[in-house]
Amino acid sequence: MTVRILALPALLLALAGAPAPGVAQAPAVTAPAPPPLWGAIAFTADGSYATAWKSPSKAEAEADVSKRCARMGRGACEVVSFPGNLCAALYNFRAGRYRAAYTGGGATSPEAQQTARARCNADRRARNNCQLRTVVCGDGR
Repeated sequence: MTVRILALPALLLALAGAPAPGVAQAPAVTAPAPPPLWGAIAFTADGSYATAWKSPSKAEAEADVSKRCARMGRGACEVVSFPGNLCAALYNFRAGRYRAAYTGGGATSPEAQQTARARCNADRRARNNCQLRTVVCGDGR
């Protein structure tokens, strides 16, 4: 009878998902994390740009956009890279001969656009004439 009484609590614990006393529990099996994705924007002051998304590494994303931006021959290329869970936007403006470009990032496309637009418009020479050039998310969404 004693065996049955001790077995009942162990059975109830097992049904509830708790390990029975004195019984080792196997470690939980988790799926491997997906490989990280990267995005990048390379741009020039005049607003010319190249973008990459879903790149398997930061270095590959940067090299890809840097090479494509340089081929445009529009001046020095600035490169911004970001992990797949983030987005980046590029705004620029022209004021006579002066040109400038600004990037901004965020968790979503609208957040990235808002950040880049605010940075661009903070330049008093822009006079709120900033224009969206592109927005890209590292994971391609």
